[in-house]
Amino acid sequence: MKILLTPPNEVSSIWNEVAPLIQKGLVSHEDSIADDYLEPLKRADSILWVVVDDTEIESVVLGEIINYPRKKSFLVEVWATKSGYNFNETYPIVIQAVKDFAEFNGCDYIEAVVRKGLARKFKKLKWNDNHSLVTLTL
Repeated sequence: MKILLTPPNEVSSIWNEVAPLIQKGLVSHEDSIADDYLEPLKRADSILWVVVDDTEIESVVLGEIINYPRKKSFLVEVWATKSGYNFNETYPIVIQAVKDFAEFNGCDYIEAVVRKGLARKFKKLKWNDNHSLVTLTL
């Protein structure tokens, strides 16, 4: 299993496969649909990783850099797996890729909008549960 950062010019070629996973992960974003993210991904305003097992996309992570007045964050807006059950298997490779990306881009921390069930898992991994927004200081 490996994680791949999707270049903006390749987003369209995998969109039909990743859009349902993105939609699945948008449960906490009541006013958004997957297609809302296509153009920002193609402009590199949003970032997309895919977790691939052999040639199958098993998971997606979608996020963006947020510049606050005094700090900079990488916000993970979607983290969804095809099966819905292999979070523990994908967490180590996903979090390392996201941390490396965030640190390289000068972020102070990572934020993730998650379902309450996923928030409980993040708490066990030293994340803070803030009303379904979990944070990890870099």
